[in-house]
Amino acid sequence: MNDYRRMNRLLRNGAVFCALDTETTGLKPAEERIIEIGAVKFDANGIIDTFSTLVNPRVLIPHFCQELTGITNKMVFGQKEFKEIAGEFLEFLGEETIIIAHNAQFDLRFVNAELERMNRPPLPNKAIDTLRFSRWTFPENEHWTLQFLAEQLKIEVKAAHRAADDARVCMEIFKKCIEASADRQKSVISADSAFQ
Repeated sequence: MNDYRRMNRLLRNGAVFCALDTETTGLKPAEERIIEIGAVKFDANGIIDTFSTLVNPRVLIPHFCQELTGITNKMVFGQKEFKEIAGEFLEFLGEETIIIAHNAQFDLRFVNAELERMNRPPLPNKAIDTLRFSRWTFPENEHWTLQFLAEQLKIEVKAAHRAADDARVCMEIFKKCIEASADRQKSVISADSAFQ
């Protein structure tokens, strides 16, 4: 979903969103695995529910990933594999929820790769990339990383590079982008009339 001028309309007209973040063993979905999933479901009234779990990747976590995330092999040992938490995660997400993620293709490709290994279809959800949204909202920036934007927008970061907190920060960035682009957001009324 790239019509960023309609984000306020979606939020104000009752859409349910889910800010999603994954931590992984690397950058290649076909070869690497998810080690943590964090998700925050919300609407215009606030947070509806949260989902957070470590995931046993059944492979060793590279040292640089452990350094970045703080997630160690010991922490994921004995945790459930993705195929064991997939049902609960998909039920939490729901098919009508709009996914919000920073560099969304990264997280979606990893989740879909895990689903493909289970011979399940990819996520049907529409998605909004807050990386692209923030570039549209703050074109004067030189950086648009999650942590840079959090500092710029005065969003508290409690645990950087941990999925649950990154998802919460992503949700806050999404809301801040809507506020900051208010002059370019189509009003709820005009947006509604455009769809009639």
